[in-house]
Amino acid sequence: MNNRLAFEIVCPHNHNQTVKFTQDEFEAALKANALLFHCNTCNTKWPATSDEIAKFRKQFAAHSK
Repeated sequence: MNNRLAFEIVCPHNHNQTVKFTQDEFEAALKANALLFHCNTCNTKWPATSDEIAKFRKQFAAHSK
């Protein structure tokens, strides 16, 4: 079973991106303060917002039921 979930995000320059995490990868990146997104279109990096983090956690919780 693949427990990696795909999340759609938008970079600061309005490019759509897809990121994939397992819940363990996601939480480890947060704990290490290493959760940065990267846009392959414009090469921009940016941190996750608190709203995005909450949305990801909600999707992980829904997926684990």
